[in-house]
Amino acid sequence: RDAAFVLDVHSCSADVGSFALPSSMDLSEELAESLPVKYVIESLVHATVDGGTTLDCALLHDVPGVCVECGQHSHPNIDARAVSIISSFLSMQVLTDEGSFAIPKLELSEKPTVMRCEYAERVGLGFEWLNQFPEFHFVAENTPIFRDDSRGDVQCPIPGGAYIVMATAS
Repeated sequence: RDAAFVLDVHSCSADVGSFALPSSMDLSEELAESLPVKYVIESLVHATVDGGTTLDCALLHDVPGVCVECGQHSHPNIDARAVSIISSFLSMQVLTDEGSFAIPKLELSEKPTVMRCEYAERVGLGFEWLNQFPEFHFVAENTPIFRDDSRGDVQCPIPGGAYIVMATAS
């Protein structure tokens, strides 16, 4: 409750590059864009069914935060990625004279690609992909994406298309 900021670092089952999921607070998004990650996806972290993530809890207490997926559990550089992200975060921790959290402008050699999630598809029992999609793959509207027991085959419903963030195995 009294934290200045929450950083939640993970690895995942999908073979993806590192990406950050900031909470919906402006400071969270600003910090996420300053981390050494490949992507920043805004507005996705609070799309869980029951709102039970660490960042949902932080937001409930008006604490900014970022969740970072460092990549696949078994990636040979997963530890180095996590250390780089944590080190970058610690180097940014600056408290103002008023005791609030501020982010200094750091120059990254590569800026992350920033995306905003306007829609998150929920899957049901029996979920399976209809194709093998690489990380952050663009799919056109009406492209078949997955199937589940309750809806059968599901196509991309987004006019103009969408990106598949993390195509984990079914």
